[in-house]
Amino acid sequence: MQKIEFIKMHGLGNDFVIIDRRKNNIDINKDIINKLSDRKTGAGCDQVITIEKNISSDYDARIQIFNPNGDSAEACGNGARCVAKLLFEEKKTTKLKLQSLAGILKAKMINNDTISVNLGKLSYNWKDIPLAREVDTLNVPIQLENLKFGVAVNIGNPHIVFFEENINLFDLNSFGPKIENHKLFPEKINVEIVEIISRQVIKMRVWERGVGITLACGSGACAAVYASMLKGMTSNNVEVKLAKGSLQVKIKNNEAIMIGPAEESFRGHIEI
Repeated sequence: MQKIEFIKMHGLGNDFVIIDRRKNNIDINKDIINKLSDRKTGAGCDQVITIEKNISSDYDARIQIFNPNGDSAEACGNGARCVAKLLFEEKKTTKLKLQSLAGILKAKMINNDTISVNLGKLSYNWKDIPLAREVDTLNVPIQLENLKFGVAVNIGNPHIVFFEENINLFDLNSFGPKIENHKLFPEKINVEIVEIISRQVIKMRVWERGVGITLACGSGACAAVYASMLKGMTSNNVEVKLAKGSLQVKIKNNEAIMIGPAEESFRGHIEI
């Protein structure tokens, strides 16, 4: 058996098990990810994040993100803020760069509990998302009962955003997996259901690819604001209301900058 030390953190209830592999090169495989993620027999989380040894001086740390099913995820805004908080304390700095599968994520400390992350370039080109064929990405032709015409975007990972009048009544448990696994999305997709409150405020619920319903999603919040802006429904600087609080998202120079909290829940270890 091997002993795995971890740090449990969350951003607005979107929770993570973070493992530092820089000093202890622990083997991370699908079975270990399944065990750690399980809320009955493990630490329980939406995603497992590892901090890896640097292979370049172009960034401060390298991270890998895993869904509970063992699949890799390209980007995670809430997770990036959590890792950044740990590294701010370690490195005694207020700015750093994280290398992820989605590219370099720039993090900045606002205060002890609030962190800004630039998640990089956004795109609604069908090839970038990617889609299986060319369609109008501002009116994606998916129709499931009353649900239709979402906005597909990429922010390092794929998202589709639908607009509803009352998201609390929406059956996300039913529609989430159907949309995630739709044939139009060869790499599957994250699903956001958005309710427009004003040009500066929206509400959002999310179904994360490979995870299911989560209380928050940083990249999803950025995708939702970008989609809302593209449709002319909001400005480029929007408060995104989620189940346990809000994220602030600004779209500038076609990049998404997200500000929100990061909190440590506890530290522990598990033997596997």
